[in-house]
Amino acid sequence: MTAILARVRDRLADRDATDPDVTVGDSAVLVALTCGGDRVAGLAHRPPGDPPALPDSADALASLSTDAENRVGRAVGIATLNALSTPDIDWERGDPMATLTDEAAVVTTVGLFRPAFRKFGTATVRVIERDPPPAESVEAPPEVTVETYEPGEAAAAMAGADVCFVTGSVLLYGGFGAYLDAAAEATVSPVVLIGSTASHLPAPAFDAGVDVVAGARVTDIEAVREGVRAGDCGTDLHDAGVEKVYVTAEHGLTDDDTRTEIQP
Repeated sequence: MTAILARVRDRLADRDATDPDVTVGDSAVLVALTCGGDRVAGLAHRPPGDPPALPDSADALASLSTDAENRVGRAVGIATLNALSTPDIDWERGDPMATLTDEAAVVTTVGLFRPAFRKFGTATVRVIERDPPPAESVEAPPEVTVETYEPGEAAAAMAGADVCFVTGSVLLYGGFGAYLDAAAEATVSPVVLIGSTASHLPAPAFDAGVDVVAGARVTDIEAVREGVRAGDCGTDLHDAGVEKVYVTAEHGLTDDDTRTEIQP
């Protein structure tokens, strides 16, 4: 987790960014700044907790991605990395959850993506959650069978899966390395890192074993800021100043051919 964020931060260290503006809502964090003469912005999931005192410079905000003492600070740091990454990612518009599950009989998700269940067709969806709800309590279309697992059961959840979606929030809560190891051991492919929190330079994630990074591109900063202040989450902001985008490892956007070791 920290290894990926540290590599992203290092690659963005030479950016000349100014005038950062941070908005911390109930469900999301938005950081807007000026980079390369353009106003850009990045989003991240807002975890529970109180925001720390925030520095004034973009570089210091970015450092929170690895050095913050609490998760809200880390979210601000990641949102800053996402903003700084904006000019350098050749995103494709689209939603891998809607396209990569057409033929999937077994879908594993790290995180409970309730709105996505209608996209999965006839499938068994294995949900890994830090505090998993009873499977029978999860609302889903009748053709979708839901199973829930704790993080320690990741190997069982990955076994035989056709595709795995990992929420970008693992960059805040931890466990990313263990999930990637379990997916690799079960030869699950593709592995998709998904969500607004994951919307930064993708090469470190690709080198770690991710096949697709699916993020969120901010297209209307003021509209998104208004939504964040109102308590909207990433899903609420889609088509309201945010569009779904993705990039694949097949584009050759890895730093090298070795796998980055990530601490669980």
